[in-house]
Amino acid sequence: MFRTIAIAIAAIAFATGSALAKPPLEAFGDMPETRALELSPDGKKIAFLQRVNGEDVLIIRDLTTATSKALARVSDIRARYVHFVGNNYVVLIASKDTRTIGYTGRYEFSAAFAFDLASGKSTQLLRGTKDIFPAQSGLGRILGIDPDGKHVFMPAFMGANDRDPSFDLLRVPLDSGRGGRPVEGNGFSYTIDWLVNTAGRIVVREDFNEKLQNHKVSVRQANGDWKPIYQKQSPLPEIGVVGLSRDGQSIFVVDSGDSEFMSLYTMSMADGKMTGPILQREGAEVVSLVSDIDRVVHGVRYSGMFPSYDMLDPAIESDIDAVLNALAGSAVYLDSWADDWSTMLFFAEGGQHAERYLLYDRATRSLRAIADARPQITPADVGEVITVEYKARDGLAIPSLITWPASIPADQRKNLPLVVLPHGGPASYDSVGFNWLAQFLANEGYLVLQPNFRGSAGFGESFTTAGYGEWGRKMQDDITDGANALVKMGWADPTRICIVGWSYGGYAALAGGALTPDLYKCVASIAGVSHLRDMLASERKQHGTQSRVVTYWEQLIGDPDKDRDAIDAVSPALHADKFKAPVLLIHGTADTVVLARQSDVMNDALRNAGKSVQYIRIDGDDHSLVEDASRGQVLTTLGDFLRVHIGK
Repeated sequence: MFRTIAIAIAAIAFATGSALAKPPLEAFGDMPETRALELSPDGKKIAFLQRVNGEDVLIIRDLTTATSKALARVSDIRARYVHFVGNNYVVLIASKDTRTIGYTGRYEFSAAFAFDLASGKSTQLLRGTKDIFPAQSGLGRILGIDPDGKHVFMPAFMGANDRDPSFDLLRVPLDSGRGGRPVEGNGFSYTIDWLVNTAGRIVVREDFNEKLQNHKVSVRQANGDWKPIYQKQSPLPEIGVVGLSRDGQSIFVVDSGDSEFMSLYTMSMADGKMTGPILQREGAEVVSLVSDIDRVVHGVRYSGMFPSYDMLDPAIESDIDAVLNALAGSAVYLDSWADDWSTMLFFAEGGQHAERYLLYDRATRSLRAIADARPQITPADVGEVITVEYKARDGLAIPSLITWPASIPADQRKNLPLVVLPHGGPASYDSVGFNWLAQFLANEGYLVLQPNFRGSAGFGESFTTAGYGEWGRKMQDDITDGANALVKMGWADPTRICIVGWSYGGYAALAGGALTPDLYKCVASIAGVSHLRDMLASERKQHGTQSRVVTYWEQLIGDPDKDRDAIDAVSPALHADKFKAPVLLIHGTADTVVLARQSDVMNDALRNAGKSVQYIRIDGDDHSLVEDASRGQVLTTLGDFLRVHIGK
């Protein structure tokens, strides 16, 4: 569906600077100065977050008059996303780590705030809603817009005094924010999702009974009853219900079918019959939907080292392909679009530039740069990112990224200090783009390897499932083999290799120190797992032994009862005596994804074993350490740590 067209690209003004003067730490670590851009449905306005003196300001910009207006300054909570609801309302999603009296543990409370662009009034949605469950994360999602433009449909757990609240759907007025009488879910938290059509009618409910391991999709009948059209017994849902067709007659579903790769199918709302694949690409997964706020599906984005798209409308697909072609070398993402598709907003990163936003006018086929997210970083500061593939010891091909030090000419790229940077997840993947941590390391003079080890998503089902039960084993071998491959190629100095990771990557870093102690000169784990049985016990306590969350983790790691010895054999905290390299641990105390206890245990084990360890606990920040001060502390500490152990 590709046709070559000429695209005029308006010049973007970048700050000028010398390649010899590195940007400050804040240029990499702080949140982007401009982020979360969203184009209005009429294509005339843009809403976004602007970083001002360490705080986020929600701003609306009129593209016709080129004027901007601040709607709110966001403090004490973390601004996450921005959405338009029609042309008259902007909704901000924000969250804050908290506790609730009577409930165990911390959680990330989120909320949606609606801003009326005409009156300037703001309202917290779902606030004051009767019988809403008090301790829940994930609040603020909008699944549909009522045609009157004054109400939205929002899911929430209901039952203020219930031990097992139900996941219901509420019609919420944008002016008061108080949810009305809900359409009730299937009780005991079995309902997991809803679909609302463009007429404002709730039409689909998705349930998963964890105890019975039953996945069910039901369609609402005219009399209000629910008719099941799909049922399947499985430990985890095998298909993903993702949206509706524009005419509201079909459900869109993501499934691998007979292929290795997730593809897009339709499901009949009459009888559940699946047709397709409608959109499919060999060698790539459907990783994201191109869909409206009301979940009407227009196309898909595929996995890969660069993003690519298939659209239901060939003309739109052709223009998207042309934009991607015009920005070749960068990873380009379709961000948002006008309702009539006359204007599209793109986010581009990687190549010669840091993160930036560009507006495409389909009538004139012109592409205009409108925001530079990190203006302190010039093209000269961006380390070149290339894709490489190496063979693991068992012959499996491992797709990976290399980021070259920004200040070192191509003819001097040999025998460099290496930082191995495995990604989190582990069911995610690294692709070409502007990775702020990798780019910081490259600006410090290090060669950076980001391996997509087995168990990573995006490269087919077999590649992902090849990592099941392989934490600390074949998954770790893939990382080790990548470091050795770069040494063999002459790019990396074997005496100056450090492994650094975040989340699962933090586990991989610690596993590298414990299981291959002679390879690394230093180890840094940020928000990493160290004791696998302890982690699984925490998941069981939080979600229940029959939870699909627990099923998923035990599928990846093992059963803590049946596989105790095998799990302990690859838990770094239980092998502190094997470490030779010094260790840096960093963890936010408000982390609800990987509890700070994991780093506490690792720190104690290393100290008791007489090993070199430095532990930085960052009070009040979460798993991603999103606060500017936190990121600054991470980069300062990590930079000093690496400089001592593998620096020049």
